[in-house]
Amino acid sequence: MNRSLEMSRPSDVPGFVDRVVRPLTHLLNPLILRIAGGWFPLFCGGYFWLGLAFGENSGWARNVLAAGDAELRYRGTDYHLVEATVVNVADVESKLVPPMVRLGSAVAGVHKVLRMRNISSPREEG
Repeated sequence: MNRSLEMSRPSDVPGFVDRVVRPLTHLLNPLILRIAGGWFPLFCGGYFWLGLAFGENSGWARNVLAAGDAELRYRGTDYHLVEATVVNVADVESKLVPPMVRLGSAVAGVHKVLRMRNISSPREEG
């Protein structure tokens, strides 16, 4: 890999993600969109936990952090989320993090997640 590219890679993005996943994003996004919000449990303890595979400086993460809140559709239900906070999965008591998020963190090497508190009553998609 070119040394200048290696030095410009954010430190919170695993090498595997940068070398393999990022170049295949255009192929992987349709698959990710099909499973996102489906069976993959993202909610636990009053919070949604969103993996930061591309780091906390990715465009969507920066936007949510700047706004402080976001709307999320999960399993056909809309939620209003607040208190966007980047946390290290290892620093959070294990029972508070959904098991799949903790497993994904360990397997993929994505150690930071965006944690957001749900403040809305779920609204079914109509």
